[in-house]
Amino acid sequence: MDKLVVTSQERFWHPDVFIRDQWVKSEAEKLPSGSKVLDAGAGGSKYRPFFSHCDYKTQDFCLYQGPLVKYLQPIDYISDIAAVPLPDNSLDAILCTEVIEHVVDPMAVLAEFHRLLKPGGKLLLTSPLLSHLHMEPYHYYGGFTHYWYEFWLPKKGFKIDSITPVGGPGRTAVIFLQAFYSIWSAAEKELKPGLRRFLSRIFRAAIKLNIHYIAPRILPRFDPWLGNQLVCSSYLVAATRIEKTP
Repeated sequence: MDKLVVTSQERFWHPDVFIRDQWVKSEAEKLPSGSKVLDAGAGGSKYRPFFSHCDYKTQDFCLYQGPLVKYLQPIDYISDIAAVPLPDNSLDAILCTEVIEHVVDPMAVLAEFHRLLKPGGKLLLTSPLLSHLHMEPYHYYGGFTHYWYEFWLPKKGFKIDSITPVGGPGRTAVIFLQAFYSIWSAAEKELKPGLRRFLSRIFRAAIKLNIHYIAPRILPRFDPWLGNQLVCSSYLVAATRIEKTP
């Protein structure tokens, strides 16, 4: 979702996005006034308001053409995310949300972030653990585990400050149930009218209410009990650039 979650209805349909938005806002507030910040893979630059006290710039490759991203504001650096045209040690913070699953070589991106950040600079990084295909054809990885961050961030010159899982088995089940419903609805349109009406009545009456309104209210309530060690929606990662050269 390439806009901030604001209304209660948006929060109901996109709770993971809301949690991520609030996390970015909280981390942005920790940055000193005037900090040089790059939003890498910024898309619609939705986080710009959170960095109004900073020198906020954006980067994106600007090649995706589809409904999920609208480049509503000018992008400062149109480039490969692994080759941003900025000097070494020039940034105080880099924000990169829901992007690294869309790049061919995410480890090269971490190395580039290390190059760009000053020693002590902050990296704010998020990506899904599980997701369906989106932003095709630019989707190369199904997701990143906490083990991936724990292995690669230190190797690329970062100290991990925190890794925060979002959601759990219940919320993840809802996400994929809703994906199933969306795919079914699209497939229905290819059927003959009579069969389409028949299946639509049965399917929508029996399943739509459960998938869209009951499951989202009930299944995530089990997540605090079930935990998020094996299944979660995504991770929110904060790290600090250290002196080590990758």
